[in-house]
Amino acid sequence: MSANPDQGVRYDARHAAVYDRKIRQLIPGYETLHELSEFLLATLLPPDARILVAGSGSGEELLRYARRGPGWSLVGVEPSTDMNQLAAAKLEEAGITERVSLLQGKPGEVVLGEGYNAVTSLLVMHFLPDDGAKAAYLKALATALRPGGWLLLADLGGERGETGFERLFATWRAQQDASRDRPEQVALDFTHLGTNVHPLAEARRASLLAEAGLELVQEYWRALGLAAVLLRRCE
Repeated sequence: MSANPDQGVRYDARHAAVYDRKIRQLIPGYETLHELSEFLLATLLPPDARILVAGSGSGEELLRYARRGPGWSLVGVEPSTDMNQLAAAKLEEAGITERVSLLQGKPGEVVLGEGYNAVTSLLVMHFLPDDGAKAAYLKALATALRPGGWLLLADLGGERGETGFERLFATWRAQQDASRDRPEQVALDFTHLGTNVHPLAEARRASLLAEAGLELVQEYWRALGLAAVLLRRCE
Protein backbone atom coordinates (compact mmCIF):
# COMPACT_ATOMS: atom_id res chain seq x y z
CA MET A 1 0.00 0.00 0.00
CA SER A 2 1.16 3.49 -0.81
CA ALA A 3 -0.51 6.83 -1.25
CA ASN A 4 -0.80 9.03 -4.30
CA PRO A 5 1.77 11.80 -3.78
CA ASP A 6 -0.38 14.28 -5.67
CA GLN A 7 -2.95 14.11 -2.87
CA GLY A 8 -0.69 15.64 -0.21
CA VAL A 9 0.84 12.36 0.94
CA ARG A 10 4.55 12.02 0.22
CA TYR A 11 6.63 9.00 1.16
CA ASP A 12 10.23 10.21 1.28
CA ALA A 13 13.15 8.17 2.59
CA ARG A 14 12.32 8.95 6.23
CA HIS A 15 8.69 7.91 5.90
CA ALA A 16 9.56 4.84 3.82
CA ALA A 17 11.92 3.59 6.53
CA VAL A 18 9.19 3.52 9.22
CA TYR A 19 6.26 2.68 6.97
CA ASP A 20 5.99 -1.06 7.68
CA ARG A 21 5.77 -0.51 11.44
CA LYS A 22 3.47 2.51 11.24
CA ILE A 23 0.88 1.02 8.90
CA ARG A 24 0.43 -1.99 11.18
CA GLN A 25 -0.38 0.36 14.05
CA LEU A 26 -2.81 2.46 12.04
CA ILE A 27 -4.87 -0.12 10.14
CA PRO A 28 -6.93 -2.53 12.29
CA GLY A 29 -6.53 -6.04 10.88
CA TYR A 30 -3.71 -5.09 8.50
CA GLU A 31 -1.96 -8.45 8.83
CA THR A 32 -5.22 -10.33 8.35
CA LEU A 33 -6.04 -8.37 5.20
CA HIS A 34 -2.71 -9.29 3.65
CA GLU A 35 -2.78 -12.89 4.79
CA LEU A 36 -6.28 -13.43 3.39
CA SER A 37 -5.36 -11.70 0.12
CA GLU A 38 -2.35 -13.99 -0.22
CA PHE A 39 -4.37 -17.16 0.35
CA LEU A 40 -7.23 -15.96 -1.87
CA LEU A 41 -4.80 -15.53 -4.76
CA ALA A 42 -3.38 -18.99 -4.06
CA THR A 43 -6.91 -20.38 -4.33
CA LEU A 44 -7.75 -18.54 -7.54
CA LEU A 45 -4.58 -18.54 -9.64
CA PRO A 46 -2.60 -21.07 -11.68
CA PRO A 47 1.02 -21.93 -10.78
CA ASP A 48 2.40 -19.67 -13.54
CA ALA A 49 0.20 -16.62 -12.86
CA ARG A 50 1.18 -13.02 -13.58
CA ILE A 51 0.23 -10.54 -10.85
CA LEU A 52 0.29 -6.74 -10.78
CA VAL A 53 0.49 -4.97 -7.41
CA ALA A 54 -0.74 -1.37 -7.61
CA GLY A 55 0.80 0.83 -4.92
CA SER A 56 3.46 -1.76 -4.14
CA GLY A 57 5.05 0.49 -1.53
CA SER A 58 7.79 -1.11 0.55
CA GLY A 59 7.40 -4.49 -1.16
CA GLU A 60 5.20 -6.16 1.50
CA GLU A 61 2.77 -7.73 -0.95
CA LEU A 62 5.39 -8.59 -3.53
CA LEU A 63 7.36 -10.59 -0.97
CA ARG A 64 4.27 -12.38 0.31
CA TYR A 65 3.05 -13.37 -3.14
CA ALA A 66 6.48 -14.41 -4.39
CA ARG A 67 6.84 -16.78 -1.45
CA ARG A 68 3.30 -18.13 -1.77
CA GLY A 69 3.57 -18.81 -5.50
CA PRO A 70 7.10 -19.89 -6.48
CA GLY A 71 6.07 -19.93 -10.14
CA TRP A 72 4.31 -16.57 -10.14
CA SER A 73 5.80 -13.52 -11.83
CA LEU A 74 5.07 -10.13 -10.30
CA VAL A 75 5.10 -6.47 -11.23
CA GLY A 76 4.82 -3.66 -8.69
CA VAL A 77 3.89 -0.11 -9.67
CA GLU A 78 4.64 2.67 -7.17
CA PRO A 79 4.93 6.47 -7.50
CA SER A 80 7.41 6.96 -4.64
CA THR A 81 11.09 6.63 -5.58
CA ASP A 82 12.09 6.01 -1.97
CA MET A 83 9.48 3.28 -1.53
CA ASN A 84 10.64 1.60 -4.73
CA GLN A 85 14.23 1.67 -3.50
CA LEU A 86 13.20 0.10 -0.21
CA ALA A 87 11.23 -2.59 -2.05
CA ALA A 88 14.14 -3.30 -4.40
CA ALA A 89 16.47 -3.86 -1.43
CA LYS A 90 14.01 -6.27 0.18
CA LEU A 91 13.55 -8.23 -3.04
CA GLU A 92 17.28 -8.51 -3.58
CA GLU A 93 17.81 -9.70 -0.01
CA ALA A 94 15.11 -12.34 -0.53
CA GLY A 95 16.76 -13.49 -3.78
CA ILE A 96 13.64 -13.11 -5.93
CA THR A 97 14.53 -10.21 -8.21
CA GLU A 98 14.35 -12.42 -11.31
CA ARG A 99 10.58 -12.88 -10.80
CA VAL A 100 9.68 -9.35 -9.71
CA SER A 101 9.77 -6.07 -11.65
CA LEU A 102 9.24 -2.58 -10.25
CA LEU A 103 7.69 0.27 -12.22
CA GLN A 104 8.02 3.93 -11.23
CA GLY A 105 4.80 5.90 -11.57
CA LYS A 106 1.04 5.56 -11.34
CA PRO A 107 -1.48 3.37 -13.18
CA GLY A 108 -2.77 5.31 -16.14
CA GLU A 109 0.53 7.16 -16.57
CA VAL A 110 2.98 4.28 -17.04
CA VAL A 111 2.70 1.23 -19.25
CA LEU A 112 1.54 -1.63 -17.02
CA GLY A 113 1.33 -4.33 -19.64
CA GLU A 114 -1.69 -6.57 -20.20
CA GLY A 115 -2.87 -10.10 -19.61
CA TYR A 116 -2.40 -10.27 -15.84
CA ASN A 117 -4.23 -13.07 -14.05
CA ALA A 118 -4.72 -10.80 -11.04
CA VAL A 119 -4.22 -7.23 -9.88
CA THR A 120 -4.20 -6.10 -6.25
CA SER A 121 -4.99 -2.62 -4.96
CA LEU A 122 -4.94 -2.72 -1.17
CA LEU A 123 -5.58 0.57 0.65
CA VAL A 124 -4.61 2.72 -2.32
CA MET A 125 -7.62 3.99 -4.28
CA HIS A 126 -9.18 5.84 -1.35
CA PHE A 127 -6.37 8.41 -1.66
CA LEU A 128 -7.76 9.44 -5.05
CA PRO A 129 -10.58 12.01 -5.23
CA ASP A 130 -13.76 11.15 -7.10
CA ASP A 131 -13.12 13.78 -9.76
CA GLY A 132 -12.28 11.34 -12.54
CA ALA A 133 -9.13 10.06 -10.82
CA LYS A 134 -10.82 7.01 -9.28
CA ALA A 135 -12.52 6.16 -12.59
CA ALA A 136 -9.25 6.43 -14.52
CA TYR A 137 -7.44 4.31 -11.92
CA LEU A 138 -10.00 1.51 -12.05
CA LYS A 139 -10.00 1.58 -15.85
CA ALA A 140 -6.20 1.25 -15.95
CA LEU A 141 -6.29 -1.74 -13.60
CA ALA A 142 -9.12 -3.40 -15.50
CA THR A 143 -7.29 -2.91 -18.81
CA ALA A 144 -4.21 -4.62 -17.37
CA LEU A 145 -6.26 -7.73 -16.54
CA ARG A 146 -7.03 -10.51 -18.95
CA PRO A 147 -10.78 -11.11 -19.49
CA GLY A 148 -12.02 -12.97 -16.44
CA GLY A 149 -8.99 -11.84 -14.42
CA TRP A 150 -9.26 -11.00 -10.73
CA LEU A 151 -8.92 -7.70 -8.88
CA LEU A 152 -8.50 -7.52 -5.10
CA LEU A 153 -9.59 -4.05 -3.97
CA ALA A 154 -9.43 -2.79 -0.37
CA ASP A 155 -10.36 0.73 0.72
CA LEU A 156 -12.17 2.86 3.26
CA GLY A 157 -15.82 2.99 2.19
CA GLY A 158 -18.91 4.95 3.13
CA GLU A 159 -20.15 8.50 2.97
CA ARG A 160 -18.79 11.23 5.22
CA GLY A 161 -21.49 12.74 7.39
CA GLU A 162 -23.62 9.60 7.27
CA THR A 163 -24.34 8.26 10.77
CA GLY A 164 -22.94 4.76 10.25
CA PHE A 165 -19.73 6.02 8.65
CA GLU A 166 -19.09 8.57 11.38
CA ARG A 167 -19.77 5.99 14.11
CA LEU A 168 -17.16 3.59 12.74
CA PHE A 169 -14.68 6.40 12.09
CA ALA A 170 -15.04 7.55 15.71
CA THR A 171 -14.56 3.95 16.88
CA TRP A 172 -11.36 3.73 14.85
CA ARG A 173 -10.10 6.96 16.43
CA ALA A 174 -10.93 5.67 19.92
CA GLN A 175 -9.11 2.39 19.22
CA GLN A 176 -6.03 4.32 18.06
CA ASP A 177 -6.07 6.64 21.06
CA ALA A 178 -6.22 3.64 23.39
CA SER A 179 -3.58 1.51 21.68
CA ARG A 180 -0.85 4.03 20.82
CA ASP A 181 1.34 6.09 23.14
CA ARG A 182 1.69 9.27 21.07
CA PRO A 183 -1.64 11.11 21.06
CA GLU A 184 -0.21 13.96 18.99
CA GLN A 185 0.69 11.51 16.21
CA VAL A 186 -2.78 9.94 16.30
CA ALA A 187 -4.26 13.42 15.94
CA LEU A 188 -2.04 14.08 12.91
CA ASP A 189 -2.95 10.72 11.38
CA PHE A 190 -6.67 11.41 11.67
CA THR A 191 -6.28 14.90 10.27
CA HIS A 192 -4.59 13.23 7.32
CA LEU A 193 -7.38 10.63 7.04
CA GLY A 194 -9.97 13.38 7.08
CA THR A 195 -8.21 15.45 4.41
CA ASN A 196 -6.46 13.04 2.04
CA VAL A 197 -8.71 9.96 2.09
CA HIS A 198 -11.81 9.98 -0.11
CA PRO A 199 -14.17 7.09 0.72
CA LEU A 200 -16.86 5.96 -1.70
CA ALA A 201 -20.48 5.24 -0.91
CA GLU A 202 -21.51 1.75 -2.01
CA ALA A 203 -23.77 2.94 -4.84
CA ARG A 204 -21.07 5.22 -6.26
CA ARG A 205 -18.47 2.46 -6.10
CA ALA A 206 -20.82 0.12 -7.95
CA SER A 207 -21.24 2.70 -10.69
CA LEU A 208 -17.49 3.20 -11.11
CA LEU A 209 -16.84 -0.54 -11.18
CA ALA A 210 -19.45 -1.05 -13.87
CA GLU A 211 -17.93 1.76 -15.95
CA ALA A 212 -14.54 0.04 -15.73
CA GLY A 213 -15.96 -3.33 -16.79
CA LEU A 214 -15.54 -4.93 -13.36
CA GLU A 215 -18.08 -7.05 -11.52
CA LEU A 216 -18.29 -7.56 -7.77
CA VAL A 217 -17.93 -11.19 -6.73
CA GLN A 218 -17.81 -10.98 -2.92
CA GLU A 219 -16.36 -9.24 0.12
CA TYR A 220 -13.58 -11.14 1.90
CA TRP A 221 -12.33 -8.84 4.70
CA ARG A 222 -13.70 -6.01 6.83
CA ALA A 223 -12.44 -3.92 9.74
CA LEU A 224 -14.74 -1.06 10.76
CA GLY A 225 -15.22 1.04 7.58
CA LEU A 226 -12.33 -0.62 5.74
CA ALA A 227 -13.20 -3.53 3.48
CA ALA A 228 -11.69 -5.73 0.77
CA VAL A 229 -13.66 -7.12 -2.14
CA LEU A 230 -12.97 -9.62 -4.90
CA LEU A 231 -13.79 -8.32 -8.37
CA ARG A 232 -13.57 -9.84 -11.81
CA ARG A 233 -13.04 -8.27 -15.22
CA CYS A 234 -16.06 -8.94 -17.38
CA GLU A 235 -15.45 -11.37 -20.22
